[in-house]
Amino acid sequence: MSEKITRKEFLRLAATATASTALAGYTGGAFAQNATTEVASSVAGKQTRVLIRGADILTMDPVLGEQMATDVLINNGRIAAIGTGLSADGAEVIDAQGMILMPGMIDGHRHVWETISMGYMSKLAPIVYPYFPWAQSAILAMEPEDHYIAELAGGLQAIDSGVTSIVDYAHCADTEAKVMDAAQGLKDSGIGGYFAFQLGKSTPPFKLGDTIDSLESLNQLRETTKEQWDTATQLQEDMFNDSSAPLQLALAPVTGTGSQIEEIKDDWARVRSYRIKMLAAHMHKPNPNRQYPAGIMGHTDSGVPDLQEAGLLGPDYHVAHANRLTAEELQMFKINGCSIAATTMGEFPYMGWGAWRGPSVHGRARQAGVRVGIGMDVPLSLPGDYFEHVRGSFWNQYTSPQGLAIANTYQGVDSLDFVTALGAKAIYRETEVGTITIGKSADLVLLNTDRLGFGTLGSLGNRILTFAAREDIDSVWIAGQAKKRHGEMLGVDLLSIKARLLEAQTRVHQKIASVTWNVVFPDS
Repeated sequence: MSEKITRKEFLRLAATATASTALAGYTGGAFAQNATTEVASSVAGKQTRVLIRGADILTMDPVLGEQMATDVLINNGRIAAIGTGLSADGAEVIDAQGMILMPGMIDGHRHVWETISMGYMSKLAPIVYPYFPWAQSAILAMEPEDHYIAELAGGLQAIDSGVTSIVDYAHCADTEAKVMDAAQGLKDSGIGGYFAFQLGKSTPPFKLGDTIDSLESLNQLRETTKEQWDTATQLQEDMFNDSSAPLQLALAPVTGTGSQIEEIKDDWARVRSYRIKMLAAHMHKPNPNRQYPAGIMGHTDSGVPDLQEAGLLGPDYHVAHANRLTAEELQMFKINGCSIAATTMGEFPYMGWGAWRGPSVHGRARQAGVRVGIGMDVPLSLPGDYFEHVRGSFWNQYTSPQGLAIANTYQGVDSLDFVTALGAKAIYRETEVGTITIGKSADLVLLNTDRLGFGTLGSLGNRILTFAAREDIDSVWIAGQAKKRHGEMLGVDLLSIKARLLEAQTRVHQKIASVTWNVVFPDS
């Protein structure tokens, strides 16, 4: 027998060659071992006391503001004290003199599973952005283990960029095994936030290798089946059963724009019976060329008034995008405690996609007093450095006259608000994260300012918004556990994970390429 191995075999061996890789415990199936968390804990220490000494602190707390040369004590995963000359009492002491400490950032809308296809398409070329054909084919092409590695790698990528809480809108998995492995992958990354399971996802009505000539294949969602409700129950009971854990369960019902209001009532009542904090959804203005009759969501404007009239809006309804909501609709969101996650950089191409699309709503929503944050949206086609998206939340506002007027009043902290204090409100976790406040979870990012290109003058907020980049992140803590130190991720072998991701990507895209689409997608 030949001793030569193929490139594919080599990558598989590389992905499992060391015990330090987060994949060491992965055996496939719905309940992969929590290897990442175990290894990271053994390296970083479990809930140890940490004293961050002498940092310049952007607290985002309206009372504390910016604190220069100040100490922060972490104890049992929480911020125990803030002040100068704090006693270490046996804590690990981190000399942070000249560094900037800020709250961990919040991404309110990201499809983490899309990490499987990073680079396949780009929003820098939106005219050739075949998103829907790719996504439909990926549903068939991805196996449970592909969802696991995509979610694991995507979660780690987010943490590496200073994101400590995320709303992962998981809308590709069409079987229980895929859903469970996706959730486990994100959980194993160690990130906080929500795994938002999309209910009603159907297997596409075609097979790998088919030629597609009809738009009917884009019928991605259907009535939620008993099996999908069972999967939601299993997620809650077996994977997200600890209400104090950083990562929690959210559900995204299939019913929305175009659905009968009575159907929405039934579907949402069942979602809310799970007693979770978030009911997630996508929202755009309906196409003005399509009119919905009374009794259908979308009959009035975006459908928000239809939901309001039906008594369905509530302090768990979290929508992504939501461009061109009217001032009246935003007031309905404010009054009912609903929230929005705009995707800033991701919204730019929508300007040319019809009158129902438009510039990001986040500035107007904040001005109206709505809970609003931002998110990356599509990691397959946008940069992973989350600071770029924060800056995008500022520049995006210049795409409309009203946004221009808002942006002209902003300082750096106003844009950073979308990913810290206000961003935490938008994901209903403001009592836990979003500011550096005594008693809150120690979700923190420590920035090294030594780089020549990192400005030394001005407010901390302006310096971070203008200059900060992923390469400046020295340390990241989530619930007091160090996930990154001295610029390096802890407890994971990123090269091995990248090799495993590459192997999965190559295999998945060979399957995706077997589907031929003879359909024009003007609004994809």
